Amino acid sequence: MRFYLMLSILAAAAAWLAVLLIRRMMAEAASSRIEVETVALERLPEALDGYRILYISDIHRRILNEEVLLQARGEGGADIVLIGGDMREKGVPLDRVEDNMRLLARIAPVYAVFGNHDYDEDIGSLAKLLERCGVTVLVNRYVWLQVGAMPFKLAGVDDPRLGKDRLQAALETPLDAAGAEGDNRSDPPFTIMLAHDPIIAHRNPTIEADLVLSGHTHGGQIIVPWIGPAMRTASVRRFPSGWFDLAGWRGKGQDKNGPERVRMLVSPGYGTSKAPIRWNCPPVIHLLSLTRGNQPCSKSIEAGSIKP
Repeated sequence: MRFYLMLSILAAAAAWLAVLLIRRMMAEAASSRIEVETVALERLPEALDGYRILYISDIHRRILNEEVLLQARGEGGADIVLIGGDMREKGVPLDRVEDNMRLLARIAPVYAVFGNHDYDEDIGSLAKLLERCGVTVLVNRYVWLQVGAMPFKLAGVDDPRLGKDRLQAALETPLDAAGAEGDNRSDPPFTIMLAHDPIIAHRNPTIEADLVLSGHTHGGQIIVPWIGPAMRTASVRRFPSGWFDLAGWRGKGQDKNGPERVRMLVSPGYGTSKAPIRWNCPPVIHLLSLTRGNQPCSKSIEAGSIKP
């Protein structure tokens, strides 16, 4: 009798602990923070020193609120908003996506790439919505942007998991005819690339960019102590989250002035996949301040948490 009583007590305790753990994981997944970072890039033009990028990836089902807007402004604002794909997933109403995009557009001009989950439902309807919201989507295309008298290239490559990526087209094909005006430069331009899935860096030994912004992995979403990410996809194994230095392209072909290394950020993302839970892998929105240099990225003091 005592044995069965002890089993019942242990089972009840285990169930109670499981409930607490699930609640903790759900609270972590619903949290928000803006992580402020200084990014050193060796070929950064002087005009772009201090240029600020608000980068968000993998929103999925989440709803952005005014707190995000207020905190971004409180941290000094941004010159541009970049989205690394997965702005939705199957079952997410388009009006939620629209609300999220319009809020981000209040911070700065918005550019995005599609992720694999953006294709879960009719991509044409999503593309039209983004256009109405003023979001420029780069599908294996690039645009020229200008800071002062200095142009630079922003490229976006489509999702490699779905076989839609065309890396060279993203670097060589302008979004429109007017975008080709800056292509008569003799030196390779400073280039930022959006790529939803970092696996593209594994499949392509050389990416002719200076900064690559990626996501998709969710950082593993659940990080088990002493074990690591519960998700073990190829992307998570190679590029779970954080900063990575890729092989540069200096001296290759005719590009004598390329960087010695390409810097890539893999964001743990803002939303979740399959279940609204995270563990030891909180969601992040990045506020990147660009500076010229070759030293490793230095994280500044993080902005305070935004309550869910």
